[in-house]
Amino acid sequence: MKGIKKLLVGFLVTAMVLGMAITAYAASGTITIENAAAGQTYDAYRVFDYVPADEANADKGGIYKLASKFSGLPSYTYDNDGTSVAMSSFFTVGDNDILDTAGLKTEDDAKVFGKAVLAYVKANGIANDGSTTATEDGVATISVSEYGYYVVNSSLGSAVAVNTTTPSAVISEKNSVPELDKKVTDATNDATIYSDQTGNDAQIGDTVNFEIKAKLKVGGEGYKIVDTLTPGLTLVPVQESNVTFSDVTLAFTINNKYVDEDGNKGFEIVFEGEPSADTTVTVSYQAVVNKDAVIASEENINEAYLIYGNDTETTHVTTKTMTYPIQIKKVAVGDKDEKVLPGAEFKVYRELDQAQIKFTKISDTEYKVDPDGSAESIVTVAETPVTVEGLNAENYVLEETKAPQGYNLLESSVTLGNKEIKHAQLVTVSTTSKTGAVQVAKVEDGTGLTLPSTGGIGTTIFYIVGGLLIVAGVAYFIVRRKAAAK
Repeated sequence: MKGIKKLLVGFLVTAMVLGMAITAYAASGTITIENAAAGQTYDAYRVFDYVPADEANADKGGIYKLASKFSGLPSYTYDNDGTSVAMSSFFTVGDNDILDTAGLKTEDDAKVFGKAVLAYVKANGIANDGSTTATEDGVATISVSEYGYYVVNSSLGSAVAVNTTTPSAVISEKNSVPELDKKVTDATNDATIYSDQTGNDAQIGDTVNFEIKAKLKVGGEGYKIVDTLTPGLTLVPVQESNVTFSDVTLAFTINNKYVDEDGNKGFEIVFEGEPSADTTVTVSYQAVVNKDAVIASEENINEAYLIYGNDTETTHVTTKTMTYPIQIKKVAVGDKDEKVLPGAEFKVYRELDQAQIKFTKISDTEYKVDPDGSAESIVTVAETPVTVEGLNAENYVLEETKAPQGYNLLESSVTLGNKEIKHAQLVTVSTTSKTGAVQVAKVEDGTGLTLPSTGGIGTTIFYIVGGLLIVAGVAYFIVRRKAAAK
């Protein structure tokens, strides 16, 4: 009969707001957490046993006794952000083990007491009296079997409001899920960073600067920052100096050899302990676009997320780094058919820093930017334009160092920095240039001027001149004879 009465009566909850925890009176029944964070764990600890004066009307009054597993709590002192708080300031044990709880008067009192209880639980390895994990739709219900004064811990570690009802207790989760933001802050060519800082355009060999900001909640636990990069981006190892805190500082370790299940490399930062106040962690780091970078329209991805609480992950945030191709099509001036000419050689310079670009030759018709590459020139072949991959969306200079057989070098020149490069052409790579629809840079060579012809008169002139000389000679002979006869 006593058990039936307990089930009918339910349990009591005292209303309060806790920064790290929630306290509640309870009897056999449930504690329901409204607006629970999906995937988070909620643990209930019965600190005081509650003995009602009338079990049929448990909410009409009773006494409290210390739960046996918290026997050491009365002598415990809690460090509340640098202030020592003795548990004896909240309650004392009197005659017949009845508790005097006169020190627990306000919500602020309950908040500090709840945090102290959870610290004591962790320090002494005390098991919970009920636990649940919130479902995806935000439902979390803890079953409890005894009357008592419960501290309910949220793995998010921030404030939860408590509402008192009987026979069951309903409390509302007020804490917010921790957040992580990520952006591109700097690059070799700042002009090609996207306006919303979600990515950038780059040349292979460029350095990209990233920034992560993770907002950690007071009392939260299990915090880890994970960042991975696809193979086209090489991480510059993160140092302790790359990690800063806005308010509360936590100890942490950095793993620069982290590899995810897809084989992508990156780093992991594991934070120790729980923040005593909300704090923002900033991680500033770099990656280099390498020769394995995929070419637009494929993306080189940097992905980051925050793990917290019960191994729950925040939304994954990504940035993308794009690099582009271009085709060099060598043709003759005025050739309507635009037949591709072989044998032209080009050096390529970046206008941004006037540096000559090196390549790895993939095939006779394909070159890829590679700072360590052995090819310093591009050579055209017959029939097919040469494709150059791994360029930024910016200006480049093509210097023709050798013309196709029978053709002249480019007549135009380009000023690069303080230097004039002869036989050169400026090319601007577009973000619309993508594999399968590559932008074409047409370079035209001429054969020069044709020397004038004599008209093909041959030996005729000699016959004419000879005839005239003969006629003149005969005339001269006749004139002389007539003169002699006289």
